[in-house]
Amino acid sequence: MASLRWWHPHFMTSHLHSPIHTKIARITAPWMFAISVWFLVCQAILIVMWVDVPNLRESTTQAQPEEYVIRVDSTYLGMWFEQLAILSMVVIWPIVIIESVYHWIIRPKSRSMRWFHFFTLMFCICPSLRMCARSYEMHGQLWLPVMSWQRTNKRLRRRLAQHFSVPMIGIALLILPVLVTEFFLKEQVAQHQWLRIALHVGTGVIWFAFAAEFILMVSIAEKKIQYIRQNWVDLAIILLPFFSFLRSMQAVRGTRLAKLAKIPQIAKLARAYRLRGTALKGFRALVILGVATRLFKTDKKRQIERLQAELAVARRETRLIRLAIARLEREIQEEVDDEAEAAAGIDDPGSHSDAKISGKNLA
Repeated sequence: MASLRWWHPHFMTSHLHSPIHTKIARITAPWMFAISVWFLVCQAILIVMWVDVPNLRESTTQAQPEEYVIRVDSTYLGMWFEQLAILSMVVIWPIVIIESVYHWIIRPKSRSMRWFHFFTLMFCICPSLRMCARSYEMHGQLWLPVMSWQRTNKRLRRRLAQHFSVPMIGIALLILPVLVTEFFLKEQVAQHQWLRIALHVGTGVIWFAFAAEFILMVSIAEKKIQYIRQNWVDLAIILLPFFSFLRSMQAVRGTRLAKLAKIPQIAKLARAYRLRGTALKGFRALVILGVATRLFKTDKKRQIERLQAELAVARRETRLIRLAIARLEREIQEEVDDEAEAAAGIDDPGSHSDAKISGKNLA
């Protein structure tokens, strides 16, 4: 029975924010962030080796079927990166699972904790999602490099949007040469191995940037489902390569899912979403930095007029709100006065009857 004491909710709640659990959370947070990011890097490497390399081989072989012989996926360097990624993922996965089991043991099994336990399960399925997990032991804060422990509020979301703006401009500039080279320079890609390697590196960097930003912004979003709906293009960019990967899996060949993955439009759709998503992110980053305003040379007088119009609307709304508050207060006061008069009316008949009785006695 002594061992069951650890599972009692009161015991776990009382020991949840103990110094030992808080200290463990502080020590492990940077390491767990690092291995989660490395797991995401390994995923990007495998997507390049298992998805991008076969797709590029297929497209360039059609361009030069006689002269082109791909060596990227068979070189020692490519195989070394692939084995390193697989080995790293095999090592990281048990670490994340052990941490998840530890959190499941020490945290309460209450209804308010259901989302923490759900996300813990998701971390076991995909350890890269652990990158920006909120810590219940640190009162719902999350750990970020340089920033340390932060609360997930509007101020943090605004700061991260500003920090991501410059990298996403770089990604937006990177996607254009990648697509131009892949579509219009197929012969050169077939002849030069360094060009193929550059394409694979660019594809991996773009996918990693989209996945890292998506995981981070979902982690700090107040309404996660709404954020996913608004940024479904990013999710499509992240998930579409996995459909292409199904073509190389022996276990699913012949199934409807494999037939769907063999549709040639899948790769084109992934490129289209990648271009669209990168363009949107690049423009969003320009807006955040204020570069768009300088590029289009927006008149400052027009900005002042627009702000004054917004201020006038806000003042009208404030006046209406004050009038509504005054009306409600007046109605409440009238109800109080009516109740007071009703109470006084109930007391008056008794006093009049007592006066009449005393008058009769005097007579």
